[in-house]
Amino acid sequence: MERYICSPAHTLANGSTIAIGATLTIGALLLWSAWPRRRQGRIAMAFLAVSGTLVVLVGALPWDLFPDAHDLLALASVAAQWVGMIVLVFAIRGKTTSRWISVLTIASVIISIIGFVLFIDAMDGGQSATLGLGITERIAFDTLTLWSAATGIILLNVSPYARIGAEPQSGEIARSKRQSTFG
Repeated sequence: MERYICSPAHTLANGSTIAIGATLTIGALLLWSAWPRRRQGRIAMAFLAVSGTLVVLVGALPWDLFPDAHDLLALASVAAQWVGMIVLVFAIRGKTTSRWISVLTIASVIISIIGFVLFIDAMDGGQSATLGLGITERIAFDTLTLWSAATGIILLNVSPYARIGAEPQSGEIARSKRQSTFG
């Protein structure tokens, strides 16, 4: 199937894909130990870091020049991110402050998988073709980017002690009470 994907702003699109992948990788590394269940949190962050690295490669190897590599890397990146997101739900399970992240994560994985199925159907000329490859691809892949940004915003608004399950030191109690929590 022929795919018309080139845009006048293709350099900007590829650059933004590289930036998105880099920020996902950096975010995963910064949050390496920031989860109540550290082992599961680290596994989740490892998958998300791998996914981010693969997204960087997706942007560096555009489809019009490297179609096979681009598609393979995109598939691997989305699979790694889905696994990382699902493991993250288990890493934060049971924490009241993490409920928003869990709900957002589960909904995002479901929407992304539905978008991916629609994307594959559209590529095969199925009924999803009426939506177009662009829309189904955006649902499949951009949902994950929006999840990353929303999760980051939620984490920025949660007390670090609520986020990691640690107890504040005596001098830090007043500061932590001023910070917003979702508990």
